[in-house]
This record gives sequence, C-alpha cells and structure tokens, in this order.
Amino acid sequence: AEPHHGIGLTMVNDRTGSFNRFTVNATYAYHLGLNPTTNLSAGFAAGITNVSIDRSKHDFTGQGDPFDPAIGGSMGKEINRIRPDLGVGLWLYSKNYFVGLSAQQVIPQKIVFTDDAAYVGEGRLVPHAFPSFGYRFLLRDEVNVIPSVMMKYVQNSSKNDFQPEMNIKLQYMDLFWVGGSYRYQDGYAAMGGLNIG
Repeated sequence: AEPHHGIGLTMVNDRTGSFNRFTVNATYAYHLGLNPTTNLSAGFAAGITNVSIDRSKHDFTGQGDPFDPAIGGSMGKEINRIRPDLGVGLWLYSKNYFVGLSAQQVIPQKIVFTDDAAYVGEGRLVPHAFPSFGYRFLLRDEVNVIPSVMMKYVQNSSKNDFQPEMNIKLQYMDLFWVGGSYRYQDGYAAMGGLNIG
C-alpha cells in the first residue's frame, strides 16, 4: 500500500462490582509499504483513564464499615481517580499473515483511594504487553480460515505472568466472518463481523 495515516477514537466502560473503569483514547497509526505484499504499521493511543469506586456498593459484611482506611470513611460516596493513559504498537501484515506487538498502560500509575495515613497499601495500573500472530489458510476460493494466537503478559499477574488466547475466524469473501476464542484458564467468546467498506 502507499504510505497512509489512520486516526480513531476508543471509549471503554468496564464495571465490575463496586469498581468502574472508563477509558477514552485518541489513536493514530502510520502505515508503510515495505514491498508489494507486506506492510508495517506503527501507532499509539493516548488519553485518560478514570477508575472509581462506588462506596455504597463496597460493603462485604452487610453491616457497613464507614472507617475502612482503604477507601475512606463516607458511605454512599463515589471516589474517582483520573490518570493519563498511553498505548503503543507495531503491526507487520500482508494478505496472508500478521505479526504484532502492542502495550497498554505504558505509564505505570499508582491508584490510591484514600489519604488516610494508617493505610499502607496501594493499587497500580501496570503495563500490559500483547505479542500476537496469525495466518490465513485458503479453504476454497470464497472461504478462508484464520487461526491466531495472542499472549497477554502482565508482571506478577499469575504464576507465569502470561495468559495465552487462541482464536479462529472463518471468513467468506472478505464480506463477513464468524469465529471463536478461548483464553487459558479464563473463558470463551464468540465473534462475528461484517465489512461495510
């Protein structure tokens, strides 16, 4: 491909129990043709992350603890912490394969929800690394299958610090596709897509 630019915007809202994480990022990528069949893309995402706790939902005893030093002493109060967010990535691709390496939360951030001097613990937003690769196999002229593997690496997140994810996608004439994913010791997902342009 001729050298070209790409821009975008991502917004993610993830609510788990009493915690909520909202991230908004502007994204930019530059694509460069290395030869007639292979391209290289480099990009970044920059924005903010807001991590919040809804104190009214943070009661594990049924009686409430207004003096919990980890999250402050006001029941019913939502506590927010806003931090900068930065991600980077490289993507080598052709019509039959791709190899990528990306990182999220490149800037390590402390997350503390209280100024209580008695509380010595702290949370962190730590960097995540994602190497990935995949290959397209032609089944028929109109149908191809694309198996791929992505590895998530987060230091001290598990016994081995990494978690593999296996994916498979069945595609018809670059028009639509269906697929599935398995994340080791975590879960399954179904996927589908439609190319509109």
